[in-house]
Amino acid sequence: MVGILSIDFDYFIDVSSKERDIYFPKGSDQVPDNKLKSMWEERYLKYPKLKEVGVIDEYYALKNFLVLLDIHKNKFYKADTHKYIKKLIDKIPWNLPLRIVNVDFHHDFYHYFTDGDKYNCGNWLRRLIEDRPDTEVKWVRRKDSQIYSLEGKFPYEHTIDIKSVFSDKFDYIFMCRSPEWSPPHLSEKFEELADSVSKSKIA
Repeated sequence: MVGILSIDFDYFIDVSSKERDIYFPKGSDQVPDNKLKSMWEERYLKYPKLKEVGVIDEYYALKNFLVLLDIHKNKFYKADTHKYIKKLIDKIPWNLPLRIVNVDFHHDFYHYFTDGDKYNCGNWLRRLIEDRPDTEVKWVRRKDSQIYSLEGKFPYEHTIDIKSVFSDKFDYIFMCRSPEWSPPHLSEKFEELADSVSKSKIA
């Protein structure tokens, strides 16, 4: 079984679900960069305290874990949006079963399509299960993450314990920034997290 650690930086933002709804722009992975930048600038002006938002303690725990992993640089993928995890998955032969451990504020098991794009940041896990139904899934979520989809509760293993990741074995790491959900002033924190993979033994 091929193990994939999928990390969405939005998991680490130190705000509640309610605060995200209030302070963050209503964007998606289809919003052009220049427009998204303008949307965030408007939010910073309207909510000055947004600049004070940091990351939760789990950020540092996972960062330390990543340094210890033996992941070659060719098996580490970094992107802006979660939908590009498909590029990684498509490289893995279809006859090999997958185990996805997804560290994410959202479960990404939604139905919706945007602009005719089959894969997007909110439905990539559902598309993966449709294509590879034998895939094992564990979702590491926040305490106030939305756990429902159209069919009811998220149907796979889920936990709020980031330390549960530490006992899994991984062959690949995927990491995305999700700029529509992550305040720009925390971009350096995202890069620090990505750099921690580069410090692993065989990168």
